[in-house]
Amino acid sequence: PLVSADNDGKLLMKGKEVKILIDDKPVEMDARQLQDLLESMPGSMIEKIEVLTTPPPQYANERGGVINIVTKKGKVGKSGRLNLNYGTRGEAGISASFSYRKNKIAFNTSAGYSYNRYRGESYSIRENVYADSSNFFRTDGNNFSINNRPNGRATLDYERNKRNSFNLTANVNSSDNEGESGTEYRNINRFDVLYRLSNRKVGSGFRAINPSASVSYTHKWKTPGEVLRVIGNIAFSSNRNTRDFYQRFLQPDGSFTGSDSTQRQYTRSNNQTLALRINYDKPLKDKKTMLNFGTTINRYRLHNELTTSFLKKPDSIMLVNDLLSNDFEFHQTVYTIRAALRYQFFQNFFTNIGIQQEYATTSFVIVGDSNQYPNKYYSTLPFANITRKWENGYSITASYKRSVQRPGMNNLNPSIDYSDPYNTRFGNPYLQPYYADNFDLGAGYWKKKFNVNASVGYNSLQHIYSALRTLTNDGKTITSWYNLSGRKEYEASVFGGVNIGKKLKLNTSGSYTYSVYSAHDQKVNRYRNGGSLHSSMNGNYQWSTIMNFTGNFTFNRFANPQGNVRNRLSMSMGVQRKFFNKNLSVSLNIVDPFSEQQNTNFIYAPNYNLESYSMSRSRNFRIAAAYTFKKKPKKKLPVKKKLPVPAKKLQGLPVKN
Repeated sequence: PLVSADNDGKLLMKGKEVKILIDDKPVEMDARQLQDLLESMPGSMIEKIEVLTTPPPQYANERGGVINIVTKKGKVGKSGRLNLNYGTRGEAGISASFSYRKNKIAFNTSAGYSYNRYRGESYSIRENVYADSSNFFRTDGNNFSINNRPNGRATLDYERNKRNSFNLTANVNSSDNEGESGTEYRNINRFDVLYRLSNRKVGSGFRAINPSASVSYTHKWKTPGEVLRVIGNIAFSSNRNTRDFYQRFLQPDGSFTGSDSTQRQYTRSNNQTLALRINYDKPLKDKKTMLNFGTTINRYRLHNELTTSFLKKPDSIMLVNDLLSNDFEFHQTVYTIRAALRYQFFQNFFTNIGIQQEYATTSFVIVGDSNQYPNKYYSTLPFANITRKWENGYSITASYKRSVQRPGMNNLNPSIDYSDPYNTRFGNPYLQPYYADNFDLGAGYWKKKFNVNASVGYNSLQHIYSALRTLTNDGKTITSWYNLSGRKEYEASVFGGVNIGKKLKLNTSGSYTYSVYSAHDQKVNRYRNGGSLHSSMNGNYQWSTIMNFTGNFTFNRFANPQGNVRNRLSMSMGVQRKFFNKNLSVSLNIVDPFSEQQNTNFIYAPNYNLESYSMSRSRNFRIAAAYTFKKKPKKKLPVKKKLPVPAKKLQGLPVKN
């Protein structure tokens, strides 16, 4: 419930970015690595997904909450699973898993490969407004890409005894992407007359490999609840991205002017993440108080090389453009220390209160630039909540937390992206983090056949950063990131479910957030107050023990400072049937049968208005099959105990019964 994805594929809860855990361990990766990992994970390896709106102290300052992905561990003995799928949109996949579990050891491994093709169309209409005139700029485009994603994962759990356990997890996933796109650019004056025309083709190739590993150790004392847990993470990523641009300039009637341009951007980047997390829970003798202490260290390093070149026609050679090339390193280190207390007034009535102190430092090392853009800052992040539950199923929770949102490389990267020559984009290395004070009040009612939860909240955000697009005198736009004065958010959400009989389950959720900007931003930047809506509904009908139906419907609407983004309704339906004593399952899924996924974006700036539209060919009829192989451990036969022989019998004397 309350979970959605934005246009970039980032997971959100009630419109806020979430922390991702896999088997209760945090995933310490940058945004691109995380997206590649989640997209490459076979659905068959997931047991369940837990949504934590009020997470434990070690994640209490995550602004959007926590999503924990629990993977399948396998049953005692040996088992394996083979999965195949094919979709009419242009997708195919195969994956296999094996698990072994006996006594103190559990081993799970999986590997897979997926192939996807994506097609899309787009257009944009921009009205440029000047002091004495106005004109229009229109683009029409299409795109096509092919993605190959091999992946592998292995986990080993070892329980030395009831108090000590270890876990080792290793992941590797790769992405091989090739794509091409074409765009036509048209300049139209205020009399609706075309006066400039060109078209551009872009070919791209992207390669990435992302290995990662984590190790954890858990120690439990004799006192129930006293636990020490240490988690270490390491992740690497190596990326290669090549983009070729060819643009032809045409007369208004479509004839070639004889002028064209050929350019290339080659980007090579390598990054690594090292993280350590320690958490300790200590119950006190009063059996009402639980202390929690923890610390984390997270170090991130990126080396990015961008080489831009253009074709020199007379000699037919590519020459490097030093002004549009760069070579830099980015370093970020974050230290945290935390103390928290949980106090139970009486059964089902408790409170959590704590504070986290954070120190972060970032810097750049840019070849040819002596400025390292250093940034160091301390953050004090308190949190508190109080919860009351009743035996009749009612509950109420009030919470407060202060969170920090640090800019990522997409926000900071000074590299100039001119894949659209009429809208250049680049990051802002001077960008500062922003803080948010979040107040929430929620109430719920839980019963076996029915549940409903509702909450209201208020968020005060200071010095937020956002992407702003400005118009230049030559009719082009520039997009970059800037810190703004602030924003107030008023939110409400509700989710619930109902079980109708023993076969039908229905769930629905929705959240609405209304953002209010400062008077300065509304007047100077023409910012608009607006609301974001996230909604979903899903159901499951268990026809029999071997057959079930599912359906899911979502609708989202995102607001931004200069306008909003509208999403069309997306839907999916599926049916699954099991055969051969439930070892073989076959499923058919239908995605967006009536309408493709579409986004319409509106921006209203001081000197231009923009409408942009994009459509992805998402309609898909997908069939999948999975077969499970099982080998149960042999049962040991009971050993017959020999009855003792009476001493008299041994001596040959009669024995009385």
